[in-house]
Amino acid sequence: MNKMNQKDQLLKYFQEEDYSITTLECMKSLLILDLQGVIRDLKNDDYRIESFYVSKTNMYGDVKKFKRYYLIQSALDYENFNREREVLKGIVL
Repeated sequence: MNKMNQKDQLLKYFQEEDYSITTLECMKSLLILDLQGVIRDLKNDDYRIESFYVSKTNMYGDVKKFKRYYLIQSALDYENFNREREVLKGIVL
């Protein structure tokens, strides 16, 4: 079996599983601990990745902010990204 590098794993996740991901989802699903580094590498390879901050309350009631990343490969992807960003703006999950 061929081993995929982290960039390939993340691209496959974006394309086959979900068009967005957070650091926590990435650690749980792909065991990639440095999502920001892989995102940077993909951007250096001319992939378009957009992001925005979302907020979620932890088990102690503290609101935490984190980024959700999106792979943009078409105008429809960008439209979906903008729609989701507007829906989640100001909402605490």
